[in-house]
Amino acid sequence: MSQGASSRVPVDPSEAVSGLQIGIVLIGISITLPLMYSAGELAQGIGLGKAMLATVIGALILSLMSIPAAIVGVRTRLSSYMIIEHTFGYAGAKFVNFWFGIFLLGWYAVTAELFGRTLFLAAGELTTLAIPEWGWTVMSSAIVTVTTIYGFRAIDRLALVAVPFLLLALMAVVVFSLQKVAFSDLLRIDIDVTLSMPTAISAVVGAAIVGVVLTPDLTRYARNDVDCVTASFIGQGCGMSIAYLCGMIPVMAWGELEPMTYMFMAGFGVIALFVLVFATWTTNVINIYSTALAVRASVPLGSYRSVVVAMGIVGTIAALGGISDNLIEFLVVMGLLVPPIAGVYLADFFYFKRRDFSPERLEDRPAFRTNAVVVGLGIGVLSTWLYYTDRSLTSIGALDSLFLSIAAYIALQKVTGRSRG
Repeated sequence: MSQGASSRVPVDPSEAVSGLQIGIVLIGISITLPLMYSAGELAQGIGLGKAMLATVIGALILSLMSIPAAIVGVRTRLSSYMIIEHTFGYAGAKFVNFWFGIFLLGWYAVTAELFGRTLFLAAGELTTLAIPEWGWTVMSSAIVTVTTIYGFRAIDRLALVAVPFLLLALMAVVVFSLQKVAFSDLLRIDIDVTLSMPTAISAVVGAAIVGVVLTPDLTRYARNDVDCVTASFIGQGCGMSIAYLCGMIPVMAWGELEPMTYMFMAGFGVIALFVLVFATWTTNVINIYSTALAVRASVPLGSYRSVVVAMGIVGTIAALGGISDNLIEFLVVMGLLVPPIAGVYLADFFYFKRRDFSPERLEDRPAFRTNAVVVGLGIGVLSTWLYYTDRSLTSIGALDSLFLSIAAYIALQKVTGRSRG
């Protein structure tokens, strides 16, 4: 896939690639340090067997949610940014981008905190340095911020190498773990259940929901609808399942939640440090880069560098505040607040058949499409309230959020007489 394709113009069909290739990219995106932690927390909170079932169900939901979004991407050949701008209006898209910016910043903060913890544990194993954990968090966040400003292109390419190595390392740790404890014995480990199945499924969905909404960024390079189905099931389905399984088994086998710790216990030592550091470094550079782009698109104040620095500082403060202590809750909330954005543009595309994404058509549409913005942002808040007051329709918050947003948008458009144009 070409790195030079503009986010504002359609991708040339000559640049199209297979669904398998796109799916592999999605698998790489799935392997992150926060996901490894959340996988371990799920296994410890509900047991390995139920955690695996929750993962399969969550991955299936993500795949099914991803397919229509992917098809919008391949049929328009446009980035998610342009699709959102057509759907919500030029001014309305700024609100949506700010919404995304908040979530991306939260994801950056979670990763920054876990990155600092990983370095702290590694230093304890390999050195005699007495730097506190918060010091490692600040230092690693500063390095990520500087890298984003001066070396994003290089680190983006490095991510293509570092993340697959992390996956290979995790698979090796899984093999060593299963040599230590048989899989059947892991399934029989007694635990104090602290999570419900719906919460576990919602956390799996929340871990990748932003990627589902932004699926058109990748599938605009697909060849056809079949490639979109292939990419969705390989990337969101198989990718999430593999990533979670690799994060669950070592935690249960070694009795340790920290990836750095159980990788050392499995005998990987310095290799574990190298792989975790570079994979997390590269992914968090991409996190803060995406955050800065979203924030600048909604609040065009200051230069790119100043926004990156500001986001790095805010994200570091959130990391020092212990945001990862509520990782599962954070993922559940993500799964509630994000789907309505996709719900609105899916209803626009498939139900109202607004498929003219030409620049001229964008100029004809209102700068602020009130119904789209109200539903896109409001239904997420409503779904969160319903979920936490035990009024969920399906018990899976992300599904409630998506279905409610589609229904509410269609109804509001018809009531206000805006079902055309």
